[in-house]
Amino acid sequence: MADVCLVSLPTLGRAKSTIVPHWILWLGGYVEHKGHSVDVVDVKSNVNARYSEKEKERVFQETVERAIASRSPLIGLSAFTEDYRDVMKLAEEIKRRSSAKVIVGGIHATVSPEDFFAHEDSPFDAAVVGDGELPLWRLIEAEREGTIPWKEINGLVFRKGTNVIRTAPQKEQPVLDDLAIHPYHKLDMNFYLQPQQFLLRSIYLSGVHIFTARGCPYDCTFCANRRRKVTFRPLESVIEELNFLKETYDIDGFYIHDDTFTIKRDRVVEFCEKLTDLNHRFVWGMEGRVNQFPDNVFRALKESGCIQIDFGVESGSQESLNRMKKGIKINETEEVFRRCRAEKIRTYANILINTPEETEEDVRKTVDLMENIKATTYGICVTTPYPGTEIYDRYVRPPLTVEEYQLYSDCKTYVSIVDPRFRMAAHSLNIEDLSAKLGRRFMIERGWQIFSLHPSYLKALLTSSRKAQYLHVFIYRLFRKLLNMARRFLPWVSKAKDI
Repeated sequence: MADVCLVSLPTLGRAKSTIVPHWILWLGGYVEHKGHSVDVVDVKSNVNARYSEKEKERVFQETVERAIASRSPLIGLSAFTEDYRDVMKLAEEIKRRSSAKVIVGGIHATVSPEDFFAHEDSPFDAAVVGDGELPLWRLIEAEREGTIPWKEINGLVFRKGTNVIRTAPQKEQPVLDDLAIHPYHKLDMNFYLQPQQFLLRSIYLSGVHIFTARGCPYDCTFCANRRRKVTFRPLESVIEELNFLKETYDIDGFYIHDDTFTIKRDRVVEFCEKLTDLNHRFVWGMEGRVNQFPDNVFRALKESGCIQIDFGVESGSQESLNRMKKGIKINETEEVFRRCRAEKIRTYANILINTPEETEEDVRKTVDLMENIKATTYGICVTTPYPGTEIYDRYVRPPLTVEEYQLYSDCKTYVSIVDPRFRMAAHSLNIEDLSAKLGRRFMIERGWQIFSLHPSYLKALLTSSRKAQYLHVFIYRLFRKLLNMARRFLPWVSKAKDI
């Protein structure tokens, strides 16, 4: 019986995701570092299988059975706002069939923890506000000792009788300096290391997402980040993790998922130097801000194998960027994309429509910028106000009820306005039509980019121990794309079932 059981949500989105559940790795690693035992429940589903209610039910039931079988006194869950209904359903079933105390964390628990106690029969015993490591460790200690009252654990919201109690905010941050390697062995790494398109934006690669830091100091109005202080992992720890992943799982590459990896330029250069010295010849990608790339950073990135940089471009209108408090300039965006093209580094540009007070002129400027920067690939999203963001507080009136959080669970939020309160643009353009037109103009042909001719990438594929997997997925994806194209033009093909 482990001290805590950490459970991935049994949604098909999570079950099919090839991105490792970092919250489980961070919390599990920290708890084990403190001398406690951890069980992990992370049920997976074939990424190429068709969606079905039967498969969805299988994932749910297996998740419940394995969570209960752990017999852990504490069961930890994590949820975004769009997961609200699913996490409630899972917690209710676990609570009905076990005596475990169910704890919830994640971004929604941080920005609106009382939502998990909106009903008197809530299945949750506590919600964690902020980073989960310290509260979870102290909850385990409290359960073991039986003498530590929950009200003395900072960063908790819990129900006591008819009252919902919020303890003092967390005063400490987890120390990232001395943590052991993440417990990857508790996950099905064969599943997570199959070639995927979520590392280097559309092209297939076998590897993992990693974090070298936490937090973001910026004030973007569309982001629910509440952790303004950035905490950095020692670079030696990051390099050790990458070396471990190569020697244990033979990864071909990785992606740095930090919001702020490039905020310390000297640190970026030092990381690249240490990575080069490691001599594993990874191909890798990262997120970056357009105003944080001097010449020495570009040189270091290119020499260390970075072939992909993702940017939050958001808009081609300076007025829109200012309203979003993005903190970047249009000329900075243009310059960094020009430099990336010169250095043969692939780029991804995230574009937002339906931004606060957006005008038709703002949209026109955004389209012009997209034409100008010539990103390798684009993401075009409808700006949606989530709880915890400045735009939610400003536009969503009245606020959503907990039942209305289901609005976020539909993927349509990325391409259309699913509720009148979510419309923030000042123009009268049809947002769904605009999203579709931009997608056809900037994204369809890039959908064929399932591999790259970049020499570093090709070398990684040719020397990979997973060459057979790459070949299989390339053939499969090519077949699917040809079939989808045929369905658009040949009516009789549209009736054929997928193979």
